[in-house]
Amino acid sequence: MDQVIALVKKDLQVDWRNRYPVAGLILYIIVLVIIGYLSFANFIEPEVWNALFWTILLFTSVNAIAKSFIQEDDRSLYYFFTAKPIAIILAKLVYHCVYQLILLAIALMAFSLFLGGPTGNLPLFYLNLIVGSLGLSSAFTLISALASKTNNQSIMMAILGFPVIIPVLILAISNSKMVILGGGWADISTNFIALVSVNMIIIALTFILFPFTWKS
Repeated sequence: MDQVIALVKKDLQVDWRNRYPVAGLILYIIVLVIIGYLSFANFIEPEVWNALFWTILLFTSVNAIAKSFIQEDDRSLYYFFTAKPIAIILAKLVYHCVYQLILLAIALMAFSLFLGGPTGNLPLFYLNLIVGSLGLSSAFTLISALASKTNNQSIMMAILGFPVIIPVLILAISNSKMVILGGGWADISTNFIALVSVNMIIIALTFILFPFTWKS
């Protein structure tokens, strides 16, 4: 755990020193929300609100997390002799999940300010939103770790990313739409359990595959 804590602090310090990418992500979210506000003229259907929100959240996740391991090439040799692979990937998962939740909160506040907030069962909506966001962050952490060990990192990110995130997006977006339209736990219970299961599978695969790719 000492290695995990140290690595999380390192990621936090790196992002704090290079604040421009973080500021760019926040600006990206705000600009897209304002464009949506101007385009829909103060009125937006719940289904459109849901689709637009998840679209922004997806591309924000890509820009925030997908390149995390690619930018660690200069430190790979140092990590190889000082930290265990499990500690490295656990630190990345923890940091990216927290990072994703912060961006989620910013996006939700911006949406609520300009395009109105979600309707329906709000606790259930937020729960599904958090679980879906954690699924995206875990998936992109795994994809970034695998793609960083290939020669064509950008191409491999696209090839590996699409099939991994599709199940998470389908389940999370479907649940959000049902809740916004007035559905309850009975309507999304099956999909929600499937979403949690997919997240657990992604995390398990991350811990299984990363030590092998790290040693390559």
